[in-house]
Amino acid sequence: MTTCACGNCQFFDNQSKTATKHKEKDTGLCRYNAPMAQSASNDHGVWPVVETKDWCGHFAATVDRLMAAAA
Repeated sequence: MTTCACGNCQFFDNQSKTATKHKEKDTGLCRYNAPMAQSASNDHGVWPVVETKDWCGHFAATVDRLMAAAA
């Protein structure tokens, strides 16, 4: 059974490959919506940073998890 958490969602972009701090290894970017605008000092938008254990109403299981559940 898949836990409906960000770390198991198809929209979760795991950034742990570039993480340097332990806490960063449990975080990633939520790619469900377009990047959010930031303050005037920042000229580009960013995606929300979420933890693997976070959740929201937009959860969608990753394709490989769906295929494993069907087998």
